[in-house]
Amino acid sequence: MFTAATDRQILKIAIPLIFSNLSVPLVGFVDNAVLGHLSSPVYLASAGLGAIIMSYILFSFGFIKSTTTGFISQIDHLDDLKSIRSIYQIFIITAGISIILLIFKDSLITGLLSIMGETGVINNNASIYLDIRFWSIPAVFIRDIFIGYLIGIKKVSYAMRIIISINLLNIVLDYFFVYIFSMTVDGVAYASLIAESSIYIFIFYFVLKNNEFINKKVFVDSIYKISSLKNKIIVNGNMFIRSIILMTCFASFMSFSANYGEIVLAANTILLNFFFIFSYGIDAFAHASEVLVGNSVGEKNSSKYDLVIKSSFKFTYIVLILFLVVFLFFSSNIINVITDHKEVITIASENIIFLFLIVIFGSIAFCIDGILIGALQHTTMRNIMILSGLIYSISILFISQENYVTIWYAFIAFFGARSVFLLLSLKGIRRSIFGLKSYV
Repeated sequence: MFTAATDRQILKIAIPLIFSNLSVPLVGFVDNAVLGHLSSPVYLASAGLGAIIMSYILFSFGFIKSTTTGFISQIDHLDDLKSIRSIYQIFIITAGISIILLIFKDSLITGLLSIMGETGVINNNASIYLDIRFWSIPAVFIRDIFIGYLIGIKKVSYAMRIIISINLLNIVLDYFFVYIFSMTVDGVAYASLIAESSIYIFIFYFVLKNNEFINKKVFVDSIYKISSLKNKIIVNGNMFIRSIILMTCFASFMSFSANYGEIVLAANTILLNFFFIFSYGIDAFAHASEVLVGNSVGEKNSSKYDLVIKSSFKFTYIVLILFLVVFLFFSSNIINVITDHKEVITIASENIIFLFLIVIFGSIAFCIDGILIGALQHTTMRNIMILSGLIYSISILFISQENYVTIWYAFIAFFGARSVFLLLSLKGIRRSIFGLKSYV
């Protein structure tokens, strides 16, 4: 099964990324665990609300890493200076975004909390968490550009070491701030801020060893190459629309959860962390698809493109089956490790079937996302997300105020719609790239 050259290429990229990607939700797992054993579930619910709002903001710009990989993978075999110019241009775009977000920090925090939560102790604690975490936004954007570049040039092991180091630092700081210094949500937030800011050290070291990145002429060219810069703004703009719709669906899910009280909110926070474990794991194969699809598009190699798609689907199904088997047998044990609040455990255990359904329906979407990002099919991705968002919006009209379970139905409809629409788009995408009949 794994003897084909394309399979080996995907595994070579994906395996290091699996370990590094899984360390990301592990931080959320530890955040939940250290707060879930404090005196009140309020701390866990507050951090969960703050984290989903922070994720809403950061994941709305999560395309930065993927589009960087997409651009670099299509040109890395042609011109190193062109790759560096692309990095500069993406950095200019994200620097502007960072400045705007920090200027409007207080208004964004107040507005998002008023939309998602209710006034009270949960919102107050979530506000403390967010006020600290916002200052990590520039570091997260720069990290995503750097990691996207490393993946695009296939230096995946180096990217893995960086991500794991940052997340291990976050976990250690979680323990010290909460258990040693007796902090609560502020300790978890400071741990993330310090860990995420450590990316500057890695980048400084990398630039010292690769001084071609210190190139004034290329930097100036990156500003004056208007057509190239405009193209990246358009691509990132479409991906922003796609991402913000995706995160709006997540945020509204957490908002509806909050309406049912802190117990339901805490339980759904735990279940979403399970989902993120799956998504980060399978995202490694999506990143591998981005690189190899980008290479095939850049080389105009339709045969390579077909092989990458077939391998991508195969590995998606393998990861899906492994995840379902592990969580079917061990999910209750994991929930008990995260929290000892019996009401939270009961709600999470009762609703885990919906998590499994979302994973099943969403797995195809993760796979095809990688293919389309590598091919830079940003318009198609934007349009499909708009359609899926509309289906979710219609579905939430049927949510019951008395039955919290109905919020899961809308979420399942959203992920199912995305998978169907993306799958239907594949043949048309291939024709638009190569002008040939699809064999997938």
